[in-house]
Amino acid sequence: MLRNYITIALRNLRKNGAYALINITGLGLGLGCALLIFALVRYHYQTDRHHARADQIYRITTKFKLPDGDFYTPGVPFVFGKTLRTDYPDIAQVVMLDEWEEPMVAVPGIGGTETKFKEKHAKGAFVEPGFFKLFDYTWLSGGPAELDQPGTVVLEANLARQYFGTENAVGKTLKLLARYPVRVVGVFANYRDNTDFGYTIMPSWASEEGAAGTKLPTDFGNTNSSTLCFVLFNERFTAANWAQQMPVFVKKHKTKEAINVVFFPAQKLADIHFATDYGGVSRGLLASLLAIGLLLIGTACINFVNLATAQALNRSREVGVRKVLGSTQGQLFSQFMGETALIVLLATGLGLLIFSYGLQLAQVHLHGAFKFTFYFEPSVLVWLGLLLVVVVGLSGLYPALVLAGFRPVVALAGRLTSRQVGGGFSVRRGLVVTQFAISQVLVIGLVVVSSQLSYIRNKDLGFRQNAIMTVEVPNDPTKLQTFKQQVQALPSVQKFSYSMSGPPQSGNVSHTTFRYDTRPEEEKWQLQQMYCDADYLGLYDLKLLAGRNLQPSDTAREALVNEVFMHKVGAKTPAEVLGKIIHNNGHNMEIVGVLKNYNQQQLKSAINPLFVSTQANRYYNANLQVQTGNFQQVIGQLGAIYNKAYPDSYFESHFVDDQIEASYQEEQTMGSLVNFFAAVALFIGCMGLYGLVLFMVSQKTKEIGVRKVLGASTGSILWLFGREFSRLIAVAFVLAVPVAWWVMSGWLQTFQYKITLSPGIFALALLATVVVAALTVSFQSIRAALMNPVKSLRSE
Repeated sequence: MLRNYITIALRNLRKNGAYALINITGLGLGLGCALLIFALVRYHYQTDRHHARADQIYRITTKFKLPDGDFYTPGVPFVFGKTLRTDYPDIAQVVMLDEWEEPMVAVPGIGGTETKFKEKHAKGAFVEPGFFKLFDYTWLSGGPAELDQPGTVVLEANLARQYFGTENAVGKTLKLLARYPVRVVGVFANYRDNTDFGYTIMPSWASEEGAAGTKLPTDFGNTNSSTLCFVLFNERFTAANWAQQMPVFVKKHKTKEAINVVFFPAQKLADIHFATDYGGVSRGLLASLLAIGLLLIGTACINFVNLATAQALNRSREVGVRKVLGSTQGQLFSQFMGETALIVLLATGLGLLIFSYGLQLAQVHLHGAFKFTFYFEPSVLVWLGLLLVVVVGLSGLYPALVLAGFRPVVALAGRLTSRQVGGGFSVRRGLVVTQFAISQVLVIGLVVVSSQLSYIRNKDLGFRQNAIMTVEVPNDPTKLQTFKQQVQALPSVQKFSYSMSGPPQSGNVSHTTFRYDTRPEEEKWQLQQMYCDADYLGLYDLKLLAGRNLQPSDTAREALVNEVFMHKVGAKTPAEVLGKIIHNNGHNMEIVGVLKNYNQQQLKSAINPLFVSTQANRYYNANLQVQTGNFQQVIGQLGAIYNKAYPDSYFESHFVDDQIEASYQEEQTMGSLVNFFAAVALFIGCMGLYGLVLFMVSQKTKEIGVRKVLGASTGSILWLFGREFSRLIAVAFVLAVPVAWWVMSGWLQTFQYKITLSPGIFALALLATVVVAALTVSFQSIRAALMNPVKSLRSE
């Protein structure tokens, strides 16, 4: 009997090839996308869960209480770990580390030559040896035992092989920042599991002062977001104990500079990845992705139900014959469920191909957003098996019940109507409306995200972006003037300026406390600080509303402030702040000018109160305005000057517009995901629509012939098809609008500067859906409308 069922199922697939292709393609797309979403969500929820002590590891963070709202940073003062160990010896383990973005090293070669390496898009960290007691690593050679000594380092196997040509690099030496020699004492296996702390090179904590070439902070007055503290709590000292002791600890160690620090909250390791206040991933976004995956599966299943019930009329006589010959309703149900299972299995093969190809595209277009190295792990097999059971059930249960429930006499007589077959269009209308409501929610999301990204790209940020290049320079004031003169001598370089950080919106933001003019106490709000030379304003084309530019100076003597600062101190006009004094860190800076507001940070953030001053020992970036044209030639010439001036550093240049674009990578990733899934949902919906049009044409062939004989025009025949689906799309749109408005309004709230959800956005989404649906319906509709009525009448 099973063999008979399979034979009949294959015969039906061949006979109804168009319907089979639509079903397999739709289900395959739905399954493939669901697996991709599962991979992404699993990646995030498995982050750092592989460590044996994950449930006991916490990160201590810092929270600042400001009048404009709370400010969070994952960093703590540099001396925090040492102080915590002294004050609370019952804490099982306290570990400090200092992250190092894009680490640069020099590796000695033959004949005294050195090769410099910069690990782009990677992190290193200066760590205490206890780090490896908290986090699990597999050691290929050596280990962390000697990391309590200065001048030691451990490497990931990939880096050891890159630097020395072998994973067994223990005992070899390299130079941090091309100047501080360290000895390799251990090599650990490459990261396989997902982690937020995938440091590829880890020098000892005791090496940092030597590598930095300067004294490190010794009090609580300085907090850097890269300086992290991890603790291991146990039954002797728990997270609850820390929450109780924290106010005492803060009161004991709070300094004047840290007056706004409220407390140092402890974050569980499992929660770090999702802490949005600290730049983590939103659980809501992941839940939305899961919902999209389920909706895509639902859309594909709706296709199957629609087409299967639509074809039920064509199989009514087959069911009647089988029942007359003795088949029970249960046997017929099993047969039709088996046919569904066969289609789903074929679709699964297509889905796995889509999934595999999608993974490759994701690594390119989602900027390496996730990796998937667990094809055969139990969770994947369970997820896939559960997905198949659900899809078979959703797709096959209702059509199988409809087909198995035909009355044999009525079926054999051919007197079944479409209303008797699963409720006719009433059920199918509801399914089509649901399908297109899902599609339109995603299409509206597509339009909103694309519009917001376009707004970000085109908004006037208040400063020049085009043809400006930045280069990081070592903090060596003695070489600044020589390097500047040599670069300015290049014919393609029009302007040159030094600054503390990269361009506006680069993400490098520094805040400080200050006292305004003759006020007796420091302000309760923090001030963003920016140090640059007098040429900075001209290079970035920043506008002065009043006063003058800074005078050239190597020290902080004068200051420019922005409009936000002016209003925060209570001034109504720029003239009111000119000549006033900003007291900050021992510097008394006279305000000599007021800048027109410009966006120093991403458009997610409001414009902060800002002061700009000069201070040569805080210049870390060179900014160049260059002529448009042969940029590669300019980069080559600049690199030659840089390598001669700073032989121990690594030359790397960036264009400001590229840096701004890269700062919105998360939004671009979201845009890519929404665009892709909206296109898939619309494609699946249109395939279902095409299948239903095929069915309608086959059912209405004789009616069309009669209408044409009686004088109906081609347009009226086309409207016969278009009217039905236009109504369904309109109803779907009405249902989709409030859902899409609610979801996208929430997303736009993350931006201080954003588009408005105008009616035009929704109208554009509706127009796009109507056009795609019309193109889908038009081919078969036009073909039916143009058919010779004689052939139409003979067809039945």
